[in-house]
Amino acid sequence: METSTIISTTIKLHYITDLNSYVLDEKGSYLYSQELVQLPMFIEETRDAAFGTLSKMRGDQVYILHNEWDLQFFGYALHYNGMKFCILLGPFYEKAPDFFKVSREYHLTRTESEELRNVAKKISILTGEKIKSFTSVLQQFRSLMDETVPVAIDYTINHERNVSQSSNEEINQHDLVELRYKIEKDFLRAVEMGNKKQALQLINSNNLLFSFAERFPNQPIRRLKNNLIVLNTLLRTAARRGQVASILVHRISEDYALKIEKVDRLGKLYQIEDQMIGDYCDLVHSHSLKQYSIIIQKVIEHVTSYYDQQLNIENLAVQNDVNVSHLSRKFKQETGYTITGFQQMLRINQAKFLLETENLTIEEISWMVGYDDPSYFTRVFKKETGMTPTQFRK
Repeated sequence: METSTIISTTIKLHYITDLNSYVLDEKGSYLYSQELVQLPMFIEETRDAAFGTLSKMRGDQVYILHNEWDLQFFGYALHYNGMKFCILLGPFYEKAPDFFKVSREYHLTRTESEELRNVAKKISILTGEKIKSFTSVLQQFRSLMDETVPVAIDYTINHERNVSQSSNEEINQHDLVELRYKIEKDFLRAVEMGNKKQALQLINSNNLLFSFAERFPNQPIRRLKNNLIVLNTLLRTAARRGQVASILVHRISEDYALKIEKVDRLGKLYQIEDQMIGDYCDLVHSHSLKQYSIIIQKVIEHVTSYYDQQLNIENLAVQNDVNVSHLSRKFKQETGYTITGFQQMLRINQAKFLLETENLTIEEISWMVGYDDPSYFTRVFKKETGMTPTQFRK
């Protein structure tokens, strides 16, 4: 009983703070976890270290735990009915981190650095006042426990319903489900083919696909967010079936997952729906690998995933059981690029995106896309675009 009360109280705090929430017992076993932000594996141990620190702390006191990644957690150790429990809320930042400094200091690969940056966008930055407020709430944990009461639900069923009416409703429900699956199949096929016009027509002309009004009837924003999360998953699957490189699908999926959670207006959420469908279709249309041979598909997947790292064309040839000259000739024949030229194109395109969307120095962007020498990066960028990175940004 005490465990369920502690978990129920932690759930309250989760909704108050919008932070990841965890409960552990005295043996360090997870009793409950609710994560809005999934930490990368290479820094996940910092959360476990925070638990280890908290388990040694005095009970009935709030702690703010820091780690070397500038992540912070609220901690509360609780003695209850002869047992010890640890409650952890976080991570959060007190100020925006310097990713370039962190990446260099901990020798992160460029892929790890990008993963950290993407995750950090989802981590809350709390002001001093908000930290004090959350600390005050956590200090009231025992009081909140006392106020947590079971919710009684009436499952009474009216047994006097007309039998023929029930049968008709079941038939209608069956037809509705069949129609939903038919629309879903046609919709996913349109996305898989990169047919934006057809995909938008299907989703707009038939509200049956995702208009489950019976779910969260009094929470329209939560209902629409849930529907968009489902839609994002379906679109991601369709894009992979359309043979788009997995790293590109992952990036757009993560981007929209963040957007969905941040928006709190219905009108904006409906806009996201159309934008998301359009962007996935455009991605398939411009990046599908269907027109390439199996060998070249594998090479493009590899280069796209590791565009920021040094290429070893000899290893690529060995992995695909061909010689280097044959692989290079075939790649050029099918794509119009040399393998290194294709990699350079990916790097420059990513640099353009970062220049347009991020407030990063040229040195940081140069390093993130795979160039250790910012001057060399500037020369390559100007050769490819006709402008220096600074001119492009302006």
